[in-house]
Amino acid sequence: MTSIPPRSRSAARRTALVLAATATGGLLFATPARAAYDDTEFRSVSINNGKPIVLGTTDSVTVPVSAQIYDDSGGIDTIDADVAGTFLEGPVDHNMTCVHTTATVSTCTGTAILYPGGNPGRIGLRVSGYAYDGGYYLESTLYPQYENLPGNNALLLMKTGLAAMNATPEPARRGGTLTFAGRLTRPDWHATEVDGSTKATVGYPDQPVKLQFKKNGATSYATVKTVTSGTDGKLKTTATANNSGSWRWLFAQNTTSSSAASTDDAVTLLKASKLTVNAGPEPVAKGARLTVDGRLTRATSDAATTFTGYASQPVKLQFRKTGSSTYTTIKTVRTDATGRLSTTTTANATGYWRWSYAGNNTVASVNATADGVSLK
Repeated sequence: MTSIPPRSRSAARRTALVLAATATGGLLFATPARAAYDDTEFRSVSINNGKPIVLGTTDSVTVPVSAQIYDDSGGIDTIDADVAGTFLEGPVDHNMTCVHTTATVSTCTGTAILYPGGNPGRIGLRVSGYAYDGGYYLESTLYPQYENLPGNNALLLMKTGLAAMNATPEPARRGGTLTFAGRLTRPDWHATEVDGSTKATVGYPDQPVKLQFKKNGATSYATVKTVTSGTDGKLKTTATANNSGSWRWLFAQNTTSSSAASTDDAVTLLKASKLTVNAGPEPVAKGARLTVDGRLTRATSDAATTFTGYASQPVKLQFRKTGSSTYTTIKTVRTDATGRLSTTTTANATGYWRWSYAGNNTVASVNATADGVSLK
């Protein structure tokens, strides 16, 4: 029987491995039982410098690979290496560059180019070839004996995305309710967009996503709550507005998908305001003049612990007749330099008087607690 030269055997082996990789779906390969080929073994390995390999919908990723391989014959003569079923760049039998580190250990380096496809998860390095003594070897870092070998595997991850955070309303009233919306997505490597140009991007449901807040002046975000993504990856929740600052979504890496953070949405808190009223005399004769005083103040910070007079603001004087539920605006008065209000009006009925401030883009609206005045 005619023997097959080593290089021809390598070519045949490469064809068989490619067919096997194709049958298992591309990038991931099942962990085989270790074949007992002489004493060739991994002593160390590094795949992508120990970092996860993250693939999106179109772009490839170049993955550096290195390994120290032991063989008692003095080293390895040929090597075919693949990562997740994708052969490293280079010629058959020599797609890693191997240099003798010691008399029995070779340090081998190479590069794989991975494209979106296959299945995400744990991947390893597989090598095959012939040692100097002619013995054939086939080793995978996913074999059980390499379970404790540092760097024996890497994670192949889908690139997740989070739509820009949208917080409403903006600006917000202190103590008011903010509503947050967003969407978590990732690629579907087994489907393409309608035009066939790229892999499809789909919503990623049933995943924990953190709602985070960074107060103005702070250097880091704090988690407010965790929300589970819904149908098509949609996110929605509410929280109380207590300070001005930035809100974002954050998704943590898992075994199949990369981490992602949304762009943030800055929400300014309206400064709290206070408004007082005092109408007199009480009681008052019908048709007599009634003097109505008051003061408008605004908080000096989000904490609303100190307030100062708010000057030059338009404030409405309003009246509600006893038995009615509706206030009617009598006139508009501007606050003085210290936020004070004072005006006169005619008392025509028993009822309630108040000041009403509509607010603006920095200070919240407020109504004074009404002052009841009877006719005598």
